[in-house]
Amino acid sequence: MYSALREGQTQGTTPTDYHPPTPPQKSGYHRYQFLLFEQLPDAPVSLSEEEKSSRGKWDLQAFITRFDLGEPVATLQLLTQNYKD
Repeated sequence: MYSALREGQTQGTTPTDYHPPTPPQKSGYHRYQFLLFEQLPDAPVSLSEEEKSSRGKWDLQAFITRFDLGEPVATLQLLTQNYKD
């Protein structure tokens, strides 16, 4: 499993497109977190309409529980600010 991930040999569906961080101008630094979970082979994951409409306002713990994702296998945090600041 982890060797396939390290070698980029993964497959699956993407429930939503990636949107880069876009902190508002003059709002200082913002922390963004990325969590990677192992998905069970026969357990499809989908987003609710509310989750699709807002990437920062939905209940992450409820999402993890709903799909029995357990603990993340990898995490990343970054700080960034608006590029015009």
